[in-house]
Amino acid sequence: MNLSPLPLAVFVVDAAGTITSWNRACEKLAGYGAADIRHCSLDQIIAFDEPATVTWIGERVNEDSTGELICADGHRVPVRVTVAPQSLDPDQPGGFSVIVVPRAGLAPTRYALIQDLPIADIIEELPCVFYVIDQSGHLLLWNHQLEDALEMASEELPTFNVKNFFDERDQAMIVEKILAAFEGGGSYHEADLVGKHGKRTTFLFHCSRASLGNLPVVFGTGLDITSRKEAERGLRVRERAMYASVNAIVITCCADGADNVIEYVNPAFEQITGYTLAEVKGRNPRFMRVEDCDVHEQRRIHDAVASRQSVRAVLRNRRKNGEIFWNDLRVDPVASIEGEVSHFVGVINDITEARHYERRLQHLAHHDALTGLANRTLLLERLKAAIDAASCHRRQGALAFLDLDNFKHINDTFGHEAGDAVLREIADRLRDSMREEDTVARLGGDEFVLVIAEQADVTQLACLVERVRQSLSAPVVVDGKEILPGTSIGVSLFPQDGRTVDDVMRAADAAMYHAKTLGRNNVQFYSEALNQVVHQHLLLEASLSRAIRNRELVLGYQPKVDLRTGKVVGAEALVRWQHPVDGIIAPDVFIPVAEQTGLIIPLGDWVIDEACATLQTLAAVGIEDFVIAVNLSARQLRQRRFVNRLADTLARHGVPAHRLELEVTESQLMDHPEEALDALAQLKLLGVRLSIDDFGTGYSSLSHLQKFPVDCIKIDRSFLGGGTDPDDGHEVITRAIIALGHNLKLQVIAEGVETIEQLTFLRDHDCDQMQGYYFSPALAQEGLQEMLRRDARLPM
Repeated sequence: MNLSPLPLAVFVVDAAGTITSWNRACEKLAGYGAADIRHCSLDQIIAFDEPATVTWIGERVNEDSTGELICADGHRVPVRVTVAPQSLDPDQPGGFSVIVVPRAGLAPTRYALIQDLPIADIIEELPCVFYVIDQSGHLLLWNHQLEDALEMASEELPTFNVKNFFDERDQAMIVEKILAAFEGGGSYHEADLVGKHGKRTTFLFHCSRASLGNLPVVFGTGLDITSRKEAERGLRVRERAMYASVNAIVITCCADGADNVIEYVNPAFEQITGYTLAEVKGRNPRFMRVEDCDVHEQRRIHDAVASRQSVRAVLRNRRKNGEIFWNDLRVDPVASIEGEVSHFVGVINDITEARHYERRLQHLAHHDALTGLANRTLLLERLKAAIDAASCHRRQGALAFLDLDNFKHINDTFGHEAGDAVLREIADRLRDSMREEDTVARLGGDEFVLVIAEQADVTQLACLVERVRQSLSAPVVVDGKEILPGTSIGVSLFPQDGRTVDDVMRAADAAMYHAKTLGRNNVQFYSEALNQVVHQHLLLEASLSRAIRNRELVLGYQPKVDLRTGKVVGAEALVRWQHPVDGIIAPDVFIPVAEQTGLIIPLGDWVIDEACATLQTLAAVGIEDFVIAVNLSARQLRQRRFVNRLADTLARHGVPAHRLELEVTESQLMDHPEEALDALAQLKLLGVRLSIDDFGTGYSSLSHLQKFPVDCIKIDRSFLGGGTDPDDGHEVITRAIIALGHNLKLQVIAEGVETIEQLTFLRDHDCDQMQGYYFSPALAQEGLQEMLRRDARLPM
């Protein structure tokens, strides 16, 4: 071992700077004997570079000073001097330790005090940190392990107080432990040494009091326990994780020929099972299993444990209170250091709620939430199976589509809660009417479907469906009120009407549509003739959409005549379809299709736009006191932004609002009276005229009629009669309507006037206006403009 011969000198001085004790290294370094040094002043031994700045030794505490050591033979050694309180205890002031470190190539070493002793080799080879500390808290002796831990060179260490080798929060404890060693003879503590570059190493320190000559010191060792502390922390984390785990954990022992009994369970196990550790310790976990359940899974667990292997299983166990719960169990073997399996760890995840939720999801995925009936997904599965079975066994099945006839009216009149109650009652009636092997489904809204398996006799099938219809037509009582649902049913047979799900459903849907067109609340079976009707309907729908885009629609204007003056005062716009192949198509053919498909919205917008354009043209030639009436559909009336779009159209054409009249039927108003009242009020604020068309064919009451902000009513042509019989019931109704209208300050218009008798009757009873073939059919815009230019009038 290559050790430097230079010692590390330590003097002890009192507050006046008088030397009271020293070590052998002082004698050797300076060449003085004991008699030469005793009672000398520190200034006699050391020539400080800045003597004038310090008046007493305490001012040099914890500061490095430089100077020269004045040796006995007169030569001088450059040194660095560190002064520290001799005691680490601030409550026990006393002398000061003066550590003298040679400079300029005369570096101190870790073995300065014992350089000539063979024990230096032993200290260097110790498997731990070794150190000697004086009462000032500075190092006098150390080995290379300390240098490595602190990432410092030998010459740096003596200048530091040892407490500074530790984290700031640990320094008070370090000082306390060193003082305890000086006072009590020894101490133990654990702490991290913090290296110069941030390296942290955990040591277990053992300090013991001793003396070097007459200098009190503390000898100590530090055992590196970093790995052990990390292992302990890991164990504590795992222990806390196991304790805090939401999953139940059970540890069992594993010994040849012995039962795998429980040694430990965590709180989650106690909470999930209801058993405490004291109740289960020493028992085999099998005591919780449910007999005759999950036998295959239990066998898998048994075989895995026997072969010391991991296993995962899903099975049922029984809680302490007898309740059965589902658990997802994972069992893993735990090996000892020697590699032998000594324990098994089981992790139990209580999946009872998840199992129930899974079953609920499975049910929801195949059933309607409101009624509990099969939904579309399950219906398609069942229908395909029924079609396949019918084809294989050469038997016949049926599919019935049911649609409630007035469900929207039920919702609007009685509220959505009542509507839901009706749907649930319908579902119950359907279930009661069908067999166990049949399927009852709800597609959504008010659409229901029946899959009727193996019905060989069509007559019996027809009777069954009719009984269903009658059952569904019976009143439903909700909150004491009777609601009449009614239903239209379309039936297709398989495999006759189709061999695929799509074909069979399409046929039943077509049959149901046909049932609705025939007046609703009836049953219709699918047929080829019916298929043609539906096919034509679909073609008409497609053609109508194209016709709107290609402007194949034209407007005719039937004049309205003032019966007192004979003057033409207005006209009703009547739309016609000029089909490029089929010619003129009447509105009663395509308007219902437009209503059903929603095409009535763009169609209605086009009619209003054309009528406004005509009014603009008439105004340009001086015809301004003229009103054009346009029929308004229920869909248009219910649109939120209809009034805004109408205002934009009037403004674009520069047409005053009062020159446009909108006609709505009585049935439209009474279908949703409150909603209609709001819509009419907005239109009235815009300034357009409002008229009730087909008056007398609906069910309006006088109270409702008084509320609607209309300007006139139109007598339906069905009430005009022939005009020759004074006792004709139609004439009685017509007179009553005229009288009613006038009493309500409304204009009364008769439509469909075709004979002189009808005209005379209307004049005699003071009707305001008329329109009909007697005066003129509908005219093109040019014909209307010519009629107005020449002021054509009804003869008086």
